[in-house]
Amino acid sequence: MKRYGSIWLGFFAALVCSGWLLSAAAKADDDASKKIADYYRRRANVPPTAQIEVKDLQASKIKGAKQGILMVAGRPVGFLVSDDGKYAVFGDVEDLSVDPFKKTMEKIALKGQAGKGPKDAKVVIVEFSDYQCPFCSRAYTTMETQVLKEYGDKVRFYHKEFPLNFHPWAEPAAVGVLCAGQQNEEAYWKLYNFVFTNQKDITPQNVKDKLHEGLQGTKVDMAKFDDCFDNKKTLDKVKSDMAEGQTVGVNGTPAFFINGRMISGAQPFENFKSVIDDELARSK
Repeated sequence: MKRYGSIWLGFFAALVCSGWLLSAAAKADDDASKKIADYYRRRANVPPTAQIEVKDLQASKIKGAKQGILMVAGRPVGFLVSDDGKYAVFGDVEDLSVDPFKKTMEKIALKGQAGKGPKDAKVVIVEFSDYQCPFCSRAYTTMETQVLKEYGDKVRFYHKEFPLNFHPWAEPAAVGVLCAGQQNEEAYWKLYNFVFTNQKDITPQNVKDKLHEGLQGTKVDMAKFDDCFDNKKTLDKVKSDMAEGQTVGVNGTPAFFINGRMISGAQPFENFKSVIDDELARSK
Protein backbone atom coordinates (compact mmCIF):
# COMPACT_ATOMS: atom_id res chain seq x y z
CA MET A 1 0.00 0.00 0.00
CA LYS A 2 2.87 2.35 0.82
CA ARG A 3 4.21 1.84 -2.71
CA TYR A 4 0.87 2.81 -4.27
CA GLY A 5 0.58 5.73 -1.90
CA SER A 6 3.99 6.98 -3.00
CA ILE A 7 2.95 6.71 -6.64
CA TRP A 8 -0.23 8.73 -6.05
CA LEU A 9 1.67 11.26 -4.00
CA GLY A 10 4.21 11.69 -6.79
CA PHE A 11 1.45 11.98 -9.35
CA PHE A 12 -0.33 14.61 -7.25
CA ALA A 13 2.92 16.50 -6.77
CA ALA A 14 3.52 16.44 -10.53
CA LEU A 15 0.04 17.87 -11.14
CA VAL A 16 0.60 20.61 -8.59
CA CYS A 17 4.00 21.37 -10.13
CA SER A 18 2.66 21.46 -13.68
CA GLY A 19 -0.20 23.66 -12.56
CA TRP A 20 2.25 26.03 -10.92
CA LEU A 21 4.39 26.08 -14.06
CA LEU A 22 1.36 26.86 -16.23
CA SER A 23 0.27 29.56 -13.83
CA ALA A 24 3.78 31.03 -13.77
CA ALA A 25 3.94 30.97 -17.58
CA ALA A 26 0.54 32.65 -17.83
CA LYS A 27 1.65 35.35 -15.40
CA ALA A 28 4.85 35.88 -17.36
CA ASP A 29 2.81 36.29 -20.55
CA ASP A 30 0.49 38.75 -18.81
CA ASP A 31 3.44 40.74 -17.52
CA ALA A 32 5.07 40.76 -20.98
CA SER A 33 1.80 41.83 -22.62
CA LYS A 34 1.38 44.73 -20.19
CA LYS A 35 4.99 45.81 -20.65
CA ILE A 36 4.68 45.73 -24.45
CA ALA A 37 1.38 47.64 -24.44
CA ASP A 38 2.73 50.29 -22.06
CA TYR A 39 5.93 50.70 -24.03
CA TYR A 40 4.15 50.99 -27.38
CA ARG A 41 1.67 53.53 -25.99
CA ARG A 42 4.55 55.84 -25.05
CA ARG A 43 6.63 55.07 -28.16
CA ALA A 44 3.79 55.82 -30.58
CA ASN A 45 2.27 58.56 -28.38
CA VAL A 46 -1.09 56.74 -28.24
CA PRO A 47 -3.67 58.74 -26.22
CA PRO A 48 -4.67 57.29 -22.82
CA THR A 49 -8.26 57.01 -24.04
CA ALA A 50 -7.29 54.69 -26.92
CA GLN A 51 -7.41 51.00 -26.05
CA ILE A 52 -4.35 48.81 -26.61
CA GLU A 53 -4.78 45.05 -26.35
CA VAL A 54 -2.33 42.19 -26.90
CA LYS A 55 -3.73 39.26 -28.87
CA ASP A 56 -2.44 35.89 -30.05
CA LEU A 57 0.76 35.91 -28.00
CA GLN A 58 2.50 32.66 -28.94
CA ALA A 59 5.86 31.04 -29.55
CA SER A 60 7.55 32.49 -32.61
CA LYS A 61 9.21 30.51 -35.36
CA ILE A 62 12.25 32.59 -34.43
CA LYS A 63 13.89 30.76 -31.54
CA GLY A 64 14.05 32.58 -28.22
CA ALA A 65 11.11 34.85 -28.95
CA LYS A 66 7.32 35.14 -28.93
CA GLN A 67 5.12 36.99 -31.35
CA GLY A 68 1.67 38.52 -31.23
CA ILE A 69 -0.61 41.31 -32.35
CA LEU A 70 -1.18 44.66 -30.68
CA MET A 71 -4.66 45.99 -31.35
CA VAL A 72 -4.18 49.76 -31.15
CA ALA A 73 -7.59 51.45 -31.26
CA GLY A 74 -8.74 48.62 -33.53
CA ARG A 75 -5.65 48.75 -35.77
CA PRO A 76 -3.40 45.64 -35.77
CA VAL A 77 0.35 46.03 -35.18
CA GLY A 78 2.51 42.91 -35.22
CA PHE A 79 5.34 42.48 -32.74
CA LEU A 80 8.15 40.13 -31.72
CA VAL A 81 9.41 39.99 -28.13
CA SER A 82 12.40 38.14 -26.67
CA ASP A 83 11.60 35.41 -24.14
CA ASP A 84 13.22 37.44 -21.36
CA GLY A 85 10.94 40.38 -22.20
CA LYS A 86 13.82 42.78 -22.69
CA TYR A 87 13.74 43.37 -26.44
CA ALA A 88 10.88 43.88 -28.90
CA VAL A 89 10.46 44.54 -32.61
CA PHE A 90 7.23 46.06 -33.93
CA GLY A 91 6.16 44.80 -37.35
CA ASP A 92 5.21 41.56 -39.06
CA VAL A 93 7.37 38.44 -38.81
CA GLU A 94 8.00 37.26 -42.37
CA ASP A 95 9.10 33.91 -43.74
CA LEU A 96 11.91 34.64 -46.20
CA SER A 97 11.27 31.36 -48.02
CA VAL A 98 7.77 32.49 -49.07
CA ASP A 99 6.91 34.92 -51.88
CA PRO A 100 5.89 38.07 -49.97
CA PHE A 101 3.20 38.94 -52.52
CA LYS A 102 1.57 35.53 -52.84
CA LYS A 103 -0.76 36.16 -49.90
CA THR A 104 -1.87 39.43 -51.47
CA MET A 105 -2.88 37.73 -54.72
CA GLU A 106 -4.70 35.02 -52.77
CA LYS A 107 -6.97 37.72 -51.34
CA ILE A 108 -7.98 38.93 -54.82
CA ALA A 109 -10.75 36.84 -56.38
CA LEU A 110 -10.29 36.47 -60.14
CA LYS A 111 -12.45 33.44 -60.93
CA GLY A 112 -15.17 34.49 -63.35
CA GLN A 113 -13.65 37.97 -63.70
CA ALA A 114 -13.30 39.44 -67.19
CA GLY A 115 -9.64 39.59 -68.20
CA LYS A 116 -7.43 40.67 -71.08
CA GLY A 117 -4.53 38.47 -72.10
CA PRO A 118 -3.65 34.77 -71.78
CA LYS A 119 -4.90 33.00 -68.66
CA ASP A 120 -1.46 31.44 -68.19
CA ALA A 121 0.45 34.73 -68.45
CA LYS A 122 3.42 34.99 -66.09
CA VAL A 123 2.38 38.45 -64.93
CA VAL A 124 -1.10 39.31 -63.65
CA ILE A 125 -2.12 42.96 -63.30
CA VAL A 126 -5.18 43.84 -61.23
CA GLU A 127 -6.49 47.39 -61.28
CA PHE A 128 -8.83 48.92 -58.66
CA SER A 129 -10.29 52.01 -60.26
CA ASP A 130 -13.02 54.68 -60.30
CA TYR A 131 -14.58 55.64 -63.63
CA GLN A 132 -14.99 59.30 -62.63
CA CYS A 133 -11.49 59.73 -61.18
CA PRO A 134 -9.29 61.89 -63.49
CA PHE A 135 -6.12 60.13 -62.27
CA CYS A 136 -7.75 56.80 -63.15
CA SER A 137 -8.40 58.09 -66.66
CA ARG A 138 -4.72 59.01 -66.97
CA ALA A 139 -3.69 55.57 -65.68
CA TYR A 140 -6.15 53.97 -68.11
CA THR A 141 -4.34 55.65 -71.01
CA THR A 142 -0.96 54.46 -69.74
CA MET A 143 -2.22 50.91 -69.31
CA GLU A 144 -4.01 50.68 -72.67
CA THR A 145 -1.60 52.56 -74.93
CA GLN A 146 1.71 51.55 -73.35
CA VAL A 147 1.68 48.67 -70.85
CA LEU A 148 -0.68 46.27 -72.64
CA LYS A 149 0.74 47.11 -76.06
CA GLU A 150 4.34 46.72 -74.89
CA TYR A 151 3.85 43.38 -73.14
CA GLY A 152 1.09 41.78 -75.22
CA ASP A 153 0.56 38.12 -74.30
CA LYS A 154 3.09 38.29 -71.45
CA VAL A 155 0.51 39.81 -69.09
CA ARG A 156 -3.11 39.31 -68.11
CA PHE A 157 -5.08 42.37 -67.00
CA TYR A 158 -8.16 42.61 -64.75
CA HIS A 159 -10.27 45.63 -63.72
CA LYS A 160 -11.94 45.84 -60.30
CA GLU A 161 -14.46 48.45 -59.16
CA PHE A 162 -13.58 51.02 -56.51
CA PRO A 163 -15.95 54.01 -56.94
CA LEU A 164 -15.21 56.78 -54.43
CA ASN A 165 -18.20 58.16 -52.55
CA PHE A 166 -17.51 61.77 -53.58
CA HIS A 167 -17.80 60.90 -57.30
CA PRO A 168 -21.59 60.86 -57.90
CA TRP A 169 -21.70 58.93 -61.17
CA ALA A 170 -18.79 56.53 -60.56
CA GLU A 171 -20.91 53.89 -58.83
CA PRO A 172 -23.74 53.92 -61.43
CA ALA A 173 -21.11 53.59 -64.16
CA ALA A 174 -19.53 50.62 -62.37
CA VAL A 175 -22.94 49.00 -61.99
CA GLY A 176 -23.62 49.54 -65.71
CA VAL A 177 -20.32 48.15 -66.95
CA LEU A 178 -20.84 45.03 -64.83
CA CYS A 179 -24.42 44.72 -66.15
CA ALA A 180 -23.00 44.67 -69.69
CA GLY A 181 -20.47 42.09 -68.61
CA GLN A 182 -23.22 39.79 -67.37
CA GLN A 183 -24.30 39.43 -70.99
CA ASN A 184 -20.89 39.16 -72.68
CA GLU A 185 -17.28 40.00 -72.01
CA GLU A 186 -16.78 41.90 -75.26
CA ALA A 187 -19.49 44.37 -74.23
CA TYR A 188 -17.87 44.72 -70.81
CA TRP A 189 -14.54 45.82 -72.26
CA LYS A 190 -16.16 48.05 -74.87
CA LEU A 191 -18.11 49.91 -72.18
CA TYR A 192 -15.07 50.03 -69.89
CA ASN A 193 -13.11 51.73 -72.70
CA PHE A 194 -15.99 54.03 -73.61
CA VAL A 195 -16.52 55.37 -70.09
CA PHE A 196 -12.86 56.23 -69.56
CA THR A 197 -12.41 57.81 -72.99
CA ASN A 198 -15.61 59.86 -72.59
CA GLN A 199 -15.20 60.65 -68.91
CA LYS A 200 -15.41 64.43 -69.36
CA ASP A 201 -18.80 64.19 -71.08
CA ILE A 202 -20.54 62.07 -68.46
CA THR A 203 -22.66 63.55 -65.67
CA PRO A 204 -24.87 62.07 -62.94
CA GLN A 205 -27.86 63.07 -65.06
CA ASN A 206 -26.77 61.49 -68.37
CA VAL A 207 -24.77 58.48 -67.18
CA LYS A 208 -27.42 55.95 -68.27
CA ASP A 209 -27.81 57.54 -71.70
CA LYS A 210 -24.03 57.54 -72.11
CA LEU A 211 -23.85 53.86 -71.21
CA HIS A 212 -26.47 53.19 -73.87
CA GLU A 213 -24.34 55.12 -76.35
CA GLY A 214 -21.29 53.07 -75.41
CA LEU A 215 -23.17 49.81 -76.00
CA GLN A 216 -24.20 50.66 -79.55
CA GLY A 217 -23.15 47.93 -81.98
CA THR A 218 -22.93 45.25 -79.28
CA LYS A 219 -25.16 42.22 -78.87
CA VAL A 220 -26.39 43.38 -75.47
CA ASP A 221 -30.13 43.00 -74.84
CA MET A 222 -30.92 46.56 -73.80
CA ALA A 223 -34.11 45.64 -71.94
CA LYS A 224 -32.13 43.23 -69.77
CA PHE A 225 -29.41 45.82 -69.36
CA ASP A 226 -31.89 48.47 -68.21
CA ASP A 227 -33.47 46.06 -65.74
CA CYS A 228 -30.03 45.26 -64.33
CA PHE A 229 -28.96 48.91 -64.21
CA ASP A 230 -32.20 50.37 -62.83
CA ASN A 231 -32.41 47.74 -60.08
CA LYS A 232 -28.67 47.86 -59.33
CA LYS A 233 -28.35 44.11 -59.71
CA THR A 234 -24.57 44.28 -59.85
CA LEU A 235 -24.12 46.64 -56.90
CA ASP A 236 -23.21 43.73 -54.61
CA LYS A 237 -20.29 42.95 -56.93
CA VAL A 238 -19.17 46.58 -56.79
CA LYS A 239 -19.28 46.51 -52.98
CA SER A 240 -17.45 43.18 -52.95
CA ASP A 241 -14.65 44.58 -55.13
CA MET A 242 -14.29 47.55 -52.82
CA ALA A 243 -14.14 45.41 -49.68
CA GLU A 244 -11.58 43.18 -51.37
CA GLY A 245 -9.49 46.19 -52.33
CA GLN A 246 -9.48 47.45 -48.76
CA THR A 247 -8.19 44.09 -47.48
CA VAL A 248 -5.11 44.44 -49.72
CA GLY A 249 -4.44 48.07 -48.84
CA VAL A 250 -6.37 50.12 -51.40
CA ASN A 251 -7.41 53.47 -49.93
CA GLY A 252 -7.47 55.55 -53.10
CA THR A 253 -7.60 55.20 -56.86
CA PRO A 254 -6.12 54.05 -59.07
CA ALA A 255 -4.29 51.16 -57.42
CA PHE A 256 -2.58 48.36 -59.32
CA PHE A 257 -1.29 44.98 -58.18
CA ILE A 258 1.34 43.38 -60.39
CA ASN A 259 1.67 39.78 -59.21
CA GLY A 260 0.67 41.23 -55.85
CA ARG A 261 3.11 44.15 -55.89
CA MET A 262 1.20 47.38 -55.34
CA ILE A 263 1.58 50.53 -57.43
CA SER A 264 -0.56 53.46 -56.26
CA GLY A 265 -1.66 56.40 -58.36
CA ALA A 266 -1.32 57.38 -62.00
CA GLN A 267 2.33 56.35 -62.34
CA PRO A 268 4.39 56.76 -65.54
CA PHE A 269 4.95 53.79 -67.82
CA GLU A 270 8.54 53.35 -66.58
CA ASN A 271 7.29 52.54 -63.06
CA PHE A 272 5.06 49.77 -64.38
CA LYS A 273 7.84 48.54 -66.67
CA SER A 274 10.39 48.14 -63.88
CA VAL A 275 8.05 45.91 -61.84
CA ILE A 276 6.78 43.88 -64.81
CA ASP A 277 10.32 43.28 -66.11
CA ASP A 278 11.41 42.13 -62.67
CA GLU A 279 8.47 39.73 -62.39
CA LEU A 280 9.12 38.33 -65.86
CA ALA A 281 12.79 37.78 -64.99
CA ARG A 282 11.81 35.96 -61.79
CA SER A 283 9.44 33.67 -63.69
CA LYS A 284 12.19 32.22 -65.92
